[in-house]
Amino acid sequence: MRFVQTIVSLVLAAISQCVVAQPRLNIGANQIRLVVPGPPGGPAGATAQMLATKASQALGQTVVVDYRAGAGGNIAITHVAQSKGDGATLFFAVPAIITNPYFQKIAASPDVLAPVVQINSGAFVLLVKPDSPVKSAADLVAKVKAEPGKVTCAAGAVALSTVACHLLEAHAGKMLMINYQGNAPASAALSRGEIDTMFDFVNVAGSAVREGRLRALAITSVPAPGSYFKDLPLISQTVPNFDLVGWQGVMVPRDTPRDVVMTINDAFNKVLEEADVRKMFAAADLKIEGGTPEYFAARIKRDYEFYGKIAKEAGIVPQ
Repeated sequence: MRFVQTIVSLVLAAISQCVVAQPRLNIGANQIRLVVPGPPGGPAGATAQMLATKASQALGQTVVVDYRAGAGGNIAITHVAQSKGDGATLFFAVPAIITNPYFQKIAASPDVLAPVVQINSGAFVLLVKPDSPVKSAADLVAKVKAEPGKVTCAAGAVALSTVACHLLEAHAGKMLMINYQGNAPASAALSRGEIDTMFDFVNVAGSAVREGRLRALAITSVPAPGSYFKDLPLISQTVPNFDLVGWQGVMVPRDTPRDVVMTINDAFNKVLEEADVRKMFAAADLKIEGGTPEYFAARIKRDYEFYGKIAKEAGIVPQ
């Protein structure tokens, strides 16, 4: 009887170890780096920091955030693309990887990296200063038509913000693009009335609108359930076929083996199931995505082709 109890105890212990064991990556390094294409303190950095902490637990290895700002994200993209595909270097992906080739000659093609998992998605919000006489997207379109080449839109702050300005321009008429080196200076300039309008990612725009620093006119795609902007009209009601979605995800060097990709994919999908993570994204008006590498790859391919069409129609030449 004692022998049987001993065997049972050993089997239960083995099962317990299997349950709690974490998938480890054979990377020959103690730390995994999640490379962010921006500075500390930005919207991407805050999300990446949270995910790194959670992924460390899911993988059983320390994940640290490595900020590599500059060249619209190209410095970070190139660094990861040139890294060894062993799982030690991850890229915190944002749409810059698919829009940069249409704006910058030095930009790498998105296929230098392999998709692992899409983290979230969210709309962009069309913004004006609180006391602007422009009360709707239709008002803004009318203003652009009445003042060709004079209405200013913040470009350069985020890749998709620039695309959004050009998409609006394609419908309404010539606008004047004003370049900024980030969301914060563009938002501050808009609140001071130095520019007329801008588009910003929903999780960033939310705080500015709630605090009364900016006013929202329209949203670029259907908002997440329970969103603060759930009652905001779609800009497509004024500008046909205007559908713009931002996202964040994880990518790796393209020569990374499939088993490594799937280990990382599994870890981040588990992170996205955690209640506090879901609560944080819901508070930021972001929809949790997750899923397979193929799901994320389809989003990248679809958006890359769509933004290429916009760039061509707008006559954008990479600089």
